[in-house]
Amino acid sequence: MTNQLIITADIHGHLPTWRLVKAQLNPGDGLAVAGDLFDTVYGKNGPDFDPITIREEFQALANPTWYVCGNCDHPEFFSDTPILSFDWEGKTLLLAHGHRPLPDLTDFDIVAQGHTHVSRLDTLMGKVFLNPGSPVLPRGGHQGFARLTGNRLELVELPGGRVVDQLDLSTLTTP
Repeated sequence: MTNQLIITADIHGHLPTWRLVKAQLNPGDGLAVAGDLFDTVYGKNGPDFDPITIREEFQALANPTWYVCGNCDHPEFFSDTPILSFDWEGKTLLLAHGHRPLPDLTDFDIVAQGHTHVSRLDTLMGKVFLNPGSPVLPRGGHQGFARLTGNRLELVELPGGRVVDQLDLSTLTTP
């Protein structure tokens, strides 16, 4: 059985949405967050805004996790990592929020960014460019997250689980 990698961004401290995303994880699955998980710079009012609980639950996950700091995440609250790369089941990913310059992309298969709240799944010169959108505050595109399973990369609605876009990575060719 192949494990999945859930890729999300721009949850902005909304606890019910965080829990919907977290519920997608099975043992062995990974979670990559492309910033603005907590929104501790601006903060929101209301009973659903709870970055402290989200931080505790994120830290308690047994799953492999990756996180980069977004422009609305205060670096002292969790981490100031702006950009990172990692391997997931044969794919090399670059994870960034999207408000900072990117390094040379030569060695990456997938570039995953948040920030715009607009979901996108594009290819250019053999590379995949992904923005999972925002499951809380979408600005066009879908309301949800991305899921990588084997060679299949999908944009998935939340709630409901409907696949709204997909890409077979095995069909990509490098220039």
